[in-house]
Amino acid sequence: MSLDVNISEPDEFNCTELHSCIENVAKLNNINDFTYHVEFACGKGENFIANVFRVEIKDTLDCDRKISVIIKTLVNTTRQELFRQLHKREVKAYEEVLSKFEILQSKLDVTNRIVLPGCILSDMKRGNEVLILEDLVSKGYEYETKVNKLKNLEYEQVCLVLRNLAKFHALSIVFELNDKENFIKLKCEFKDVLYQETFLDKSKLRNYYTNCYEDSIQLLDDLEARTKLQYVETKLMQLLRYYTSPRTFNVLCHGDCWINNFLFKQKDNITTDLCFLDFQAMRYSNPATDLVYFLFLSTDSTFRCKYMKDILSVYYESFTTFLKLYDIDSNSVYTKDSFEVDVQEMLPFGVLITLIELRIVTTFEDKEISESTLHLDQCISNESNEEMLLKIRLDDVVKESVLNGTLDRLCEQMKLLN
Repeated sequence: MSLDVNISEPDEFNCTELHSCIENVAKLNNINDFTYHVEFACGKGENFIANVFRVEIKDTLDCDRKISVIIKTLVNTTRQELFRQLHKREVKAYEEVLSKFEILQSKLDVTNRIVLPGCILSDMKRGNEVLILEDLVSKGYEYETKVNKLKNLEYEQVCLVLRNLAKFHALSIVFELNDKENFIKLKCEFKDVLYQETFLDKSKLRNYYTNCYEDSIQLLDDLEARTKLQYVETKLMQLLRYYTSPRTFNVLCHGDCWINNFLFKQKDNITTDLCFLDFQAMRYSNPATDLVYFLFLSTDSTFRCKYMKDILSVYYESFTTFLKLYDIDSNSVYTKDSFEVDVQEMLPFGVLITLIELRIVTTFEDKEISESTLHLDQCISNESNEEMLLKIRLDDVVKESVLNGTLDRLCEQMKLLN
């Protein structure tokens, strides 16, 4: 065995436990003598919670034999202790939910399945938090950079996301009907974590959410809307908890459904498939939370105004068709009317998410994100293209929310909270 470390290996990766993990991956693939190369799997700073590396392992005895894996770890980061709970959530998602999804899909033709990264190894022990996943980039999947390059997603790309998201949600129903006892236990374990008081206090994400929200409303042109949103801020966390809490109908949701958490596959410049990534925020909640989260962060008001009815039909048709493969009538679990009502009721959540998360979506790939960079006064004096895009997108969403009454509904909901 040879641990020949490439000189480009990031400092954050220099950890005995991780080297040991790579050795274990090699052994699982019957590779006894190897070298490996390490690089960041995404731009440094793009992932606020974990370090994400791509590792290529090469068999020194057979130069044509190599494997590529993704390693996510909290090791050697200042956020290790703060975000252990999210790491544990993602490991549990892979081990107890996604593994079950894969088994449930095994009866289906490959063309009907959703693609999920395989989990090779995981560890939740304190100081050794690691998750090793199949590298789907090596299989032709890639990130879509249109949004942070100031371009909109194509209509067909949005439909592809919604079709797959519908299947993801439908698998939760299949899981529940096939293994009720286990599912009841899991849905209790997958209560939302991101907006809960204990986690907010421990992780310092409360400051992150409020700083982003405050900076966003300072950019708005509509002074009346700004005043209303400043009023909403006094109960921001309570509102986030309200919208993500379980409702009449719920499934295991992705929880962080935006463009950087998908990989797309293309053929002849046409997007043909996608894969979901990053399940640290998986929660048991209403499926409309995922749809609204995605649509507000990945499309603009012109797109939503023109296509909302169509894309909701795309989602529900996929949901219905997928459940039929398991002899389940969608109307017996979740009617289209109920689904559309839930989406409408969840639109205020989309406004809140936009004000909090849009800055990251509109930040270029080579710019590192951290708590300290999420303040308006650090960039307002030299407004960049991305800052201009942020302002345009924020004004766009707020104008839409004023015209369709969503902002007023958000204010009304705030008044109803204790």
